[in-house]
Amino acid sequence: MSSSSAPTPEAPPPPRVVTDAEVVILLRAAVAQPGSQRAFVKAVGVNEGDLSSTLRGRRPPSTALRRAVGVETRLVHVGAAR
Repeated sequence: MSSSSAPTPEAPPPPRVVTDAEVVILLRAAVAQPGSQRAFVKAVGVNEGDLSSTLRGRRPPSTALRRAVGVETRLVHVGAAR
């Protein structure tokens, strides 16, 4: 028998909790790939005004912007209401 020398695919990293500030960092890196906010907006189909306002710190990232960089919004129940 011969052993396969094909590389095994790497597992994706486990999910982790991120802050809005980290989402903005991810957005800045994603915008840098195509080279401009306008090119990024066209590529992923998000609102240019939302992107601009988020990158300037005027509003938190929208659900669409979070999704554009692979971040999902989840509701977490941490205990009973007091």
